[in-house]
Amino acid sequence: MNKFFSTKEKREIQNLRDLLLGSRDLYGTKDYFRYKRGGEIKNISFADFASETERLTAALFEMGLSGKAIAVIGETTPEWVMTYIATVNAGGIIVPLDRELQHEEICGFLNKAECAAVFHSPAFTESFENSRDKLPLVRYFVELPTNKKKYADSHPYAEDDDSVKEEPLRPQLPLPEGKLPFSAVSLRGKVLLDCGDTSADDYEADMDRLCAILFTSGTTGTSKGVMLSQRNLVSAINSSHRSTEFSYDDILVSVLPTHHTYEMTCGILTPLLIGATVCINESLKTVLKSMMLYRPTALVLVPLYVSTIYKKIWDTAEKTGKKKMLETALKASGVTMKVGLDLRKMLFSTVRAAFGGRLKMIVCGGAPLNPEFVPRFDEFGISIVEGYGITECAPLISVNPAFAKKYHSVGPAVAGLESRIDAPDDQGIGEICVKGPNVMLGYYRDPDATDAVMDEEGWFHTGDCGYIDEDGYIFITGRQKNVIVLNNGKNVFPEEIEEHLLDMNLVRECVVVGRDNEEGQTVGLTALIFPDFDRARAMGLDDLTATTEAIKKEVAILNRTLPAFKQIRGIEIRQTEFVKTTTKKIKRHKVNEE
Repeated sequence: MNKFFSTKEKREIQNLRDLLLGSRDLYGTKDYFRYKRGGEIKNISFADFASETERLTAALFEMGLSGKAIAVIGETTPEWVMTYIATVNAGGIIVPLDRELQHEEICGFLNKAECAAVFHSPAFTESFENSRDKLPLVRYFVELPTNKKKYADSHPYAEDDDSVKEEPLRPQLPLPEGKLPFSAVSLRGKVLLDCGDTSADDYEADMDRLCAILFTSGTTGTSKGVMLSQRNLVSAINSSHRSTEFSYDDILVSVLPTHHTYEMTCGILTPLLIGATVCINESLKTVLKSMMLYRPTALVLVPLYVSTIYKKIWDTAEKTGKKKMLETALKASGVTMKVGLDLRKMLFSTVRAAFGGRLKMIVCGGAPLNPEFVPRFDEFGISIVEGYGITECAPLISVNPAFAKKYHSVGPAVAGLESRIDAPDDQGIGEICVKGPNVMLGYYRDPDATDAVMDEEGWFHTGDCGYIDEDGYIFITGRQKNVIVLNNGKNVFPEEIEEHLLDMNLVRECVVVGRDNEEGQTVGLTALIFPDFDRARAMGLDDLTATTEAIKKEVAILNRTLPAFKQIRGIEIRQTEFVKTTTKKIKRHKVNEE
């Protein structure tokens, strides 16, 4: 039971510093984060997290980084989140980057956003050291503590470094530019605060000023930088806690990357608002182990994990010889539920034990979810709440309320956000448009791209098609944009991959698509290729089989240069050209009809 109050009724934040300090005062010594570091479980309370973030904020002001762009990249750690909040609270512009990007792309984004500092995990130290000449605007390279044992054991700036804790109070010289440990920045902030620094107190946040740039998937040339303000972020956080059933008593396991706005808003900052505890998962391989270790009551996931959990349930039943018993229990539960008797907790205790035994709710977003999973998980007593969002809306657009779910819907628009259908057809289907405080400022230094999605009345055109029913529930029927949304929440622009394929000698035409599995989830990329048969014959490849094998070898080489989620998993060779427009552009919407 929440011993403070119902946050859903009484608490609404005004800015991120209000979020930080209010949570410090309300939740004090309660654990905000639990995580592994150096093989040991650590924790940091709401109060200590706020204190460390305030120190970092003070240091950023003195370092001249107020108003400047600061990038953060690496695995999820408390310090990663501190950097995000402190940057905004110091009047800076946070630039979260995907740690799976190629180094050249990372450098390109740092330059494009004109970053003056980058906070990074130790995994990037060497590559940044070797790229200093390519990053002329970056003044500070701050190495974050890491949760990874291979770095933590030898890391000279670990959080338990006594020389850092016992540093005497003195108004030391400002931090030098260049490479710094996070502990040095934190210590400098402590000294400043102990000496009476009031920079954070004196700073008055402009809620409509740019405070975050989030780059969409793609190369530096094709990627767009979504510009968000504090008003955008705060509106999304407030909407998140009003639209979900998270409470002070909840324990979550964070499995999604924090550079993803969905995870940051719903999985990190909303728990900070309500006083819930967030446990940090180490890697994709340890998700199920983390659930057993931390025993979550709620999760924020993408469809990939929902599917994995469901398969795990039935795989375990199969391996233990309890599949028929589970099927019988499901039938019995269905009967008792109809007469108002809920026996799910008892009947499926073994199933729930595989995920810690306390899991009650999953919020799922980031990609389309197979709607059949909602009733399937309900049968086990685990409620799935599906939401809909997009980075341009920080990212929350709608959430299906747990107490009034509609299958196949992503729920009504969150409080404060208006929604409508643009140019609906006779079935009411058209482009989903939204307007409200969640909607971005625009695309970074790209007014044409901004004008293409924002109309004169302030409506943001999502690029997704659907309809809205009489109760205001949004139903998504298709994706209007070319972007491929994978079931792990990653977005891939097919044009980027196609550019690589067209550089190959044997590829004349190609289209990259996302192929769905039997559950209707887009799990990987498939390249549809029309070979250059003339060149193939010139190379001595006289039949289709030989040509296909040669193309597969070239694709395998390409895959080694791409992040895992951008790699081509399937190849389909066609013997006829694609249907094209009069300007010789491939008609993408015709590809699946051929």
